[in-house]
Amino acid sequence: MNFGLKMYARICFKKGRVQSNTYIGSTFEKDIKELGARDACKYLGIEESSDIQHKNEKETLKKEYLGRVRIVLGTELSATNKTQATGPLIVPVLKYSFGIVNWRQKELQKQDKKTRKLLTIHGQHHPQADADRLYVPRKQAGRGLML
Repeated sequence: MNFGLKMYARICFKKGRVQSNTYIGSTFEKDIKELGARDACKYLGIEESSDIQHKNEKETLKKEYLGRVRIVLGTELSATNKTQATGPLIVPVLKYSFGIVNWRQKELQKQDKKTRKLLTIHGQHHPQADADRLYVPRKQAGRGLML
């Protein structure tokens, strides 16, 4: 049996400090590269190491989020289908990072404002319409946007 050990990396910590040359007891230990204190490894889309570069990760996530919003709004789907597409395609970009990256409430509100601006530009939301109605479920006479 072959394992793709080239994409794996390991780093060992003791009391918050990087320990080098620690023996785990695995037969594959020699094949797995060891990360240094400044090296990072990408796990589920977020670069992790001894610390997470929150500022860099936020910028990357913001670009990915807004890029996906633009892609969905640029399609020829109906307004209903565009709002339904936000759930599985756009929202998980930010939702996954909530437990890992330190987001501030103002930063998330700014992303929400940019999303509403893009909705207005693409004709999905009137500039003078109620912003709260966007997040009310469709069954309750809202737009059903998930954020």
